[in-house]
Amino acid sequence: CLQAFDRPRRVSCQHSFCTDCIRQLVTKSPASRGPDKLLCPLCRSEVLIPADVSLDDFVCNLPIDSLIVDLQTTLSRHNRNPEISRTANVNSNDSCKAHPGRQLGHYCFHHAQLICAKCIDDFHHEPHCRCRSLIEARRELQPRVDRVLQRLHSELNEAELEAAKDQSFENSKQKTLDDITNLEQRLEKIFESCRRQISVLRSDVERLNREYILNRKDFFTVVHSLLESTSHLESLNQGNDNKHLIELLPSVEGQLSNSIQRLRDLKTNDKAASLAFTLYDEVGEFIRRFSAVGFIELQGIPSDLSADLSHLQLITANSDAPPLSLSHILNRRN
Repeated sequence: CLQAFDRPRRVSCQHSFCTDCIRQLVTKSPASRGPDKLLCPLCRSEVLIPADVSLDDFVCNLPIDSLIVDLQTTLSRHNRNPEISRTANVNSNDSCKAHPGRQLGHYCFHHAQLICAKCIDDFHHEPHCRCRSLIEARRELQPRVDRVLQRLHSELNEAELEAAKDQSFENSKQKTLDDITNLEQRLEKIFESCRRQISVLRSDVERLNREYILNRKDFFTVVHSLLESTSHLESLNQGNDNKHLIELLPSVEGQLSNSIQRLRDLKTNDKAASLAFTLYDEVGEFIRRFSAVGFIELQGIPSDLSADLSHLQLITANSDAPPLSLSHILNRRN
């Protein structure tokens, strides 16, 4: 009838019609149905009519479309009280681009697209276009959201295990610096040249520390991205912003797949990197034969002691300084 719905009822293909329109269709349009079935006027799907039920009872037993009834009630309230319409804050991003002014209240699973009610009639009326309200789409997509969150948490848990290597590196670095300080106290009163070499050793520790961070920067960045995606998706999942959750989901899934592959590529070997100080035997006999104090090496990650890294600058998204370690990123979860 193309009029406002009057007691809308939903047939098995999920299309809704006025109660009187359905009654007229089953009683006065034999060409639109067989002896035990009715053809939906919109999608031409077959709607079975039980043989042991009268046509009038068949119509009355069809479920009321409560969503349309609720919408009509809401519109009626707005019409009776213009102040509600004036104070309603409608986000322009929620408006359909194809039909300006209409809200994106449905989702097409075939096209993975948010649409308005008019879009269903104009562009998504084919049988393969499975369109649902945002509430129903959210309910159907929830297992998919849960799987993505589970994978995100799994990857973060693996990242936490990887972070233990960073702590081991920090401990080894501190021990190395302690060894250097002890050596400095022993040799400071004897040779000024030893003092200069100690200064060089300290520089080597810091230089290799920068080299280690440089090697780990991409890993920190991927984990930071996973954490941001997890936090954002969890926030949307706990709220009622179905539109943004559904819009974000494909992007997070794509990012998760890329991040998983990048993490696999970036993971170090099973041995944690560490710094170690090696004291030359000649130092024990420095009075008789002095050569050099020792050297610093970065174990677990290939390094070139002859390389000059002073010209390198680590750049991060939010700060001029690189992240101190993976633990600093993961601690944000707390």
